[in-house]
Amino acid sequence: MTTPAPRNNTEKPTSQLSQLTRPPVRNLLTLAFLARTTAAVLPITLLLALAQSHGYARAALVSGGYTLVLAFCAPLRGRLLDRYGAHRMLTLMGATTALLLGLVACSVEFRWPWWTTMPLVIAATLSSPPLNAALRSSWRRLVTDETQLKAVHSADSVLEEAGFVLAPLTAGLAITLLGPRHAYEMAAASFITVTALYLAAARRHHLGTTRPAPAATPARSARRWLGPLATPGTTAILLPLLVMGCIFGGTGVLIPAYTQSQHATQLLGPLLAAISTGGVIGGILYATIDWKAGLWRKYQLLTLGFTLPTMLLFLARPLWLLTTLLLLAGLFVTPLFINAFLLTDATATDDTRIEANTWIGASTDITGGIMAVIIGALAQQHRWDTALLTLTCCATIGAAGVFLAPTCRTAATLAGPAKVVMPGAVPRAPRPPTAPEAEFGDAQGSEAAPATAVDPRP
Repeated sequence: MTTPAPRNNTEKPTSQLSQLTRPPVRNLLTLAFLARTTAAVLPITLLLALAQSHGYARAALVSGGYTLVLAFCAPLRGRLLDRYGAHRMLTLMGATTALLLGLVACSVEFRWPWWTTMPLVIAATLSSPPLNAALRSSWRRLVTDETQLKAVHSADSVLEEAGFVLAPLTAGLAITLLGPRHAYEMAAASFITVTALYLAAARRHHLGTTRPAPAATPARSARRWLGPLATPGTTAILLPLLVMGCIFGGTGVLIPAYTQSQHATQLLGPLLAAISTGGVIGGILYATIDWKAGLWRKYQLLTLGFTLPTMLLFLARPLWLLTTLLLLAGLFVTPLFINAFLLTDATATDDTRIEANTWIGASTDITGGIMAVIIGALAQQHRWDTALLTLTCCATIGAAGVFLAPTCRTAATLAGPAKVVMPGAVPRAPRPPTAPEAEFGDAQGSEAAPATAVDPRP
């Protein structure tokens, strides 16, 4: 009887990318892309539908409330899944969201007072199931090695960025063909349908299933409110995302106001899509390049790549220069998100894994909402130089934070790859870490420890 040859974990990138076309990865990526795209269409069509009936001021108030609730409550929804079980909570939250979105569509169609629509939108946001975080927390269980883990996270982030390019185009087409109110109703119906399919796939593949939380101790009880924020290295992971949120939120308000003042509204679409377009290109390039540096070192260099172009925004009064700088910064957006998810996946504990993934998106939304208010006030007074200088200062702080954030060895040790044990797999003898595993070393390139620990799960 011949002994099976051990799996070669240094396969070619093309071989690893071929895993994306196989179930269940292919099906889950498709559903995630559709869910994110339809979700991104909803706020655009809602803003215009409410503006048609109640004016832009009240529509913006509803839209702003939606964004802030989404940002601050995303980690809370992830914590509910971690503590009370993913399958039960996802089903309950999905059913509640479908009902509330139906009521919002009715309020838009029958032109209910705006102050009745706003609590319905906020409630629908609060109850929305964090399916994307549950998916990202489950990738490690659904693949067989660390190289495939990078491949699926790369594809996941590239598709998400592509959705941000497609969503405004879809919303604009729907509004042109159907009008704002019917466009929102169509978007809500599409989102509910896709979410139902996504929930079915989540139950089938046990998305969000993690180890039971360990018994409470005084130290754990004292830190339970912080959740994954108490994990060493989390601050270093979130800092670049907070800076990106400032740039996203600020330019999202600055670009429409500035192009209008320059009588160049035809450039509004290309300018708004510049960062996302760069993100798609950068994500594809990053997924195909075999970069041997450790994850922390990559994260530092990618943060510098994003902040250096945005540090020149104070010069970007010409629209061509503004477009160029945003496109260059966008090249590093998706790689930064890929590395953030990989670091979070490696450092988070099983009892906080879903919540930890929600913090990645929430951190950008929180600073994005705050910066949008600041830039909006400056744009109202046509203080373009001050607005651009404010964004430059945010980027400068991010660049400085790369060298000051504590990427300690404790976090680097936690970032060592956990052994992926597939059902029915035959245990092998311990082996030295391969190149993909060593990728999880610290910023100084220290080698990750071999994954020889015994999995306590049955």
